[in-house]
Amino acid sequence: MSHDFSFFELGIDRIARRLPGMPRDRVVLNRLFFFVFKELDERYNQRLAEHGLNSTAFLALAMLYGNEDNRLNPSDLSDALISSRTNVTRLSDELVAAGWVRRQASTEDRRRVELSLSDAGLALVEKVLPQVWELVGEQWLDFSPDEVAEFDRLLRKLLTGLGKPGIAP
Repeated sequence: MSHDFSFFELGIDRIARRLPGMPRDRVVLNRLFFFVFKELDERYNQRLAEHGLNSTAFLALAMLYGNEDNRLNPSDLSDALISSRTNVTRLSDELVAAGWVRRQASTEDRRRVELSLSDAGLALVEKVLPQVWELVGEQWLDFSPDEVAEFDRLLRKLLTGLGKPGIAP
């Protein structure tokens, strides 16, 4: 599904005319991030649906796959997914029920829980990752390597700035 950003932009232009001083370009950029994210997420979800996954579930599996011994504690997974502990617990329950993840006591502290990929989860990630890479390649096709590097630099600069004191959460 492609979203029409022009409707939002026309509304912002009307607001900017009514209330001079509005940082129009930055307001538009902020909202454009949401539009781009939604479009990216929908495309991932479409591609992943045939495997019984959505983008969040797949990212959780990928984070497990990318970690040492394919295991992670739920707190670290919560941080990686930028999701609440409650949501990660619900997601973990779903992944365990699907047979892609195992939940067990931590090897370092038996009071803690670890999540690890099952053989089925490992096979699924290795099957789906190349399809995700293909999608990523399609999404960035119009960007040169220098543009990708510059976009990365600018997003990291924005992220760093958002973490500075005085920036409201």
